[in-house]
Amino acid sequence: MKKSICVIDDDKIYQLIIKKVIERTTEFDLIYFYNDAIEAFKEFKNSDKKLPEIILLDINMPQMDGWQFLDSLIPYRPNLFKETIIYIVTSSIAYSDRDKAESYKEVSGFLSKPLNVEKLKEITDKHRK
Repeated sequence: MKKSICVIDDDKIYQLIIKKVIERTTEFDLIYFYNDAIEAFKEFKNSDKKLPEIILLDINMPQMDGWQFLDSLIPYRPNLFKETIIYIVTSSIAYSDRDKAESYKEVSGFLSKPLNVEKLKEITDKHRK
């Protein structure tokens, strides 16, 4: 069964790269891209909106970073961790970011950019229903 995936990242070049990676996994039939977390938050805060099965979330973005996105969305979607699988995908190598990601029950993991086909397949296999 194919899945939907969402990438929230302000880096256009990374979006092109991850789009190719996602397509090469052949696991996803719906791919959503958001250039900023504010745009994604506005859409996802509506509890009538079905969330994608997987969200790949960058944390270093202008205006609203990934942490602010999560902190803003959780009150609107208290069962967020049951509705979707969220991975932080970042170029940050700070241990504090990794520790912060682990403090959120809504976050399934912390991954370093760039994400490759094998890692994305590993994620989908891990969460296959």
